[in-house]
Amino acid sequence: MAKSIRSKHRRQMRNVKREHFAKKDLDRLKRLASKAQELDLDNVVTMKSAEEIKNKPSTSASDADKGMEVDNTKKVFKKKTQQNEDGHYPQWMNQRAVKKQKVKVAKLKTKKKIGKKIKW
Repeated sequence: MAKSIRSKHRRQMRNVKREHFAKKDLDRLKRLASKAQELDLDNVVTMKSAEEIKNKPSTSASDADKGMEVDNTKKVFKKKTQQNEDGHYPQWMNQRAVKKQKVKVAKLKTKKKIGKKIKW
């Protein structure tokens, strides 16, 4: 590696940074070690023997027969506004298309209002 002033300075600054963070890491490790000693590890983990696991009736087999519950209702979108009953646009529609559609809907609304006002 080159021995320019810039690379020497960078190496020196990396060493300073390493020393600074080493102090912080040491403090953090000491705090974590003290917290680990405070915790009662017997209460955190419960060990089971192989016989207990084998004797336990498996409920997961009966759940597998039922299958997963899925909401199969298809969302209905209006053709003019392309919004569902909640006012959301389809997921495939990007933001540019949504803005374009909003402009179209606004034009339709203004046409309806103008059409209602003028009666000859």
